[in-house]
Amino acid sequence: MLTGERVTLRGVERDDLPHLWEMYNDLEVEHRSSDAPPAPTSLARVQARFDARATEPDPNVVHFVIVVGGDVIGEVMLHSIDRYSNACHLGISLHRDRWGKGYGQDAVRTLVGYAFDKMNFRKVSLEVLAEDLRAVGAYRKVGFVEEGRFRSHTWHAGRYQDVLRMAIFRDGAPT
Repeated sequence: MLTGERVTLRGVERDDLPHLWEMYNDLEVEHRSSDAPPAPTSLARVQARFDARATEPDPNVVHFVIVVGGDVIGEVMLHSIDRYSNACHLGISLHRDRWGKGYGQDAVRTLVGYAFDKMNFRKVSLEVLAEDLRAVGAYRKVGFVEEGRFRSHTWHAGRYQDVLRMAIFRDGAPT
């Protein structure tokens, strides 16, 4: 378990799946946290994916649920792990009623600390909708900086939108 100032990050358990399933079926949440087209999914499919990962874990993914006061409010993960470059990507999803309350920022800060201190990564990167000022601001507060902009990169809210690539380095500066 990882403990932040406001959140706890722990491994995903089967009992967590209904909470995550609700989040996966909020199309706005899902569309902001994935580059795949948002589509409803069944609880059975979420359970089958969990079972498959439990028997054959993906070495390129480290996955946590975000817990506040005993409630699962989202998930956060390191993925696309590159051991040669000591780099990875970060992904986060939060239940919409928890947006703007600092939980995501604390979860990201906690996971970045884990990535640097425990996993020995030198760089963590992510992608975010450029117009999602709430998320971009939270990432900046953690220490992420913009590395680039993908113009008209993803379809969201009825039009193509820019996506920012942001990153944070263990020592604060690229090498």
